[in-house]
Amino acid sequence: MSTKNYLYVGVDVSLKSLMTCIQDISGENIFKPKNFPNDPDGVNKLLDTILCFANSLEITNILIGIEATSVYGTHLLYTIADSSILNNFTVQLYCFEPKIIKSFRESLGDLPKNDKMDSIVITSRLRLGNLPNEFYINFNQLGLQRLTRFRQHIVKSITREKTYLVSNLFLKFSKLSQQKVLSDNFGATAEMLLTDIYSVDEIATMSIGDIISAIAETGKKHFADITKTADLIKQSASNSFKLQNELNNSVNIVIKACFENISALEKSLKSIETSIQKQVKQYFKNEYTILTSMDGIEPVIAAGIIAEIGDINRFKNDDALAKFAGLVWSQYQSGEFDAEDTFIRKTGNVYLRNYFCQAATCLRNHNSDFATFYSRKFKEVSKHQHKRAIVLTARKAVRVIFALLHDNRLYTLPKKGVLPIEN
Repeated sequence: MSTKNYLYVGVDVSLKSLMTCIQDISGENIFKPKNFPNDPDGVNKLLDTILCFANSLEITNILIGIEATSVYGTHLLYTIADSSILNNFTVQLYCFEPKIIKSFRESLGDLPKNDKMDSIVITSRLRLGNLPNEFYINFNQLGLQRLTRFRQHIVKSITREKTYLVSNLFLKFSKLSQQKVLSDNFGATAEMLLTDIYSVDEIATMSIGDIISAIAETGKKHFADITKTADLIKQSASNSFKLQNELNNSVNIVIKACFENISALEKSLKSIETSIQKQVKQYFKNEYTILTSMDGIEPVIAAGIIAEIGDINRFKNDDALAKFAGLVWSQYQSGEFDAEDTFIRKTGNVYLRNYFCQAATCLRNHNSDFATFYSRKFKEVSKHQHKRAIVLTARKAVRVIFALLHDNRLYTLPKKGVLPIEN
């Protein structure tokens, strides 16, 4: 098929606008950058414009590219996928990472930075070739993806809130944050000690019996040795820094609010995970069953991987999937020199990369094959041992998961005496 029948459409998207440029195969701007509103009417006018040029130039293939900027281009891509306006053409959608567009812009020289030039740069990069995976649209998958990504957002929020609480915990009860007194500094017993009892001085002057009564009620008697725990709490209170009443009251308010925030976030997390389980089993039961057949792949991790991969058949091999996830390494080679200490490229789908790394951590703890692989990679170097071994184990997980989904089969441990294929 002649490349003369290709049309290239680059769109610089923002909250309110869709700055659009259209080029032919020669790179001529046959439609100089024009702004369309980022609303349903604007998108329809943009599609009508593309249709007009495609018909007049006898186009067969239309390539449309945007830069991945938050969610501002999402409705444009969804509308194109769901519209019948361009049904008579082969339409390919691409979403470029900002780093790719930035690097390409720099290679073109000192260009002005504005929306019109941005749309020209995106269109020119689209015409260059060597494109990323096509933007995949499956509305069931995208619905699951919204949930799994929001779950990650909640988990990060809980971690951030706990980190902030720990800093205030040191102000309120320094020894409690320095020593392993309670099994969980974010549990009910810790909350009671930090919010219901107003100062460390009061705890230090309480009798062991009173402390036992207080923690027994909130801890529901889940202590291996409650007397020992009570004694440690009293000692920690005696050896902690003391706060003035005014500051102590303010710290109490902050700590109480932190506990309330954590509780609300954890409640939301449970609700989201229930919705994730429901959707993944309803629309992706087969893929879910395959992934969870691997000892160590937890349900939420399986759902996250499925939500980001979509259809496994859009990847020709596990290398393509690894590149999509950003689990590829840089190379520094010149002449006879080839650097051994290289770095993972900070490109690709960060959500999928995180899920594969989470899967690697779980697999090394529950799967003998992955545990052996991790241990071997850990011992190969003297620095960045754990981080390197986890990423390499994640890359191995990519290979295995690709094979399972592609072949539509359940996981079985490699037979003893048979060396598995490794990357």
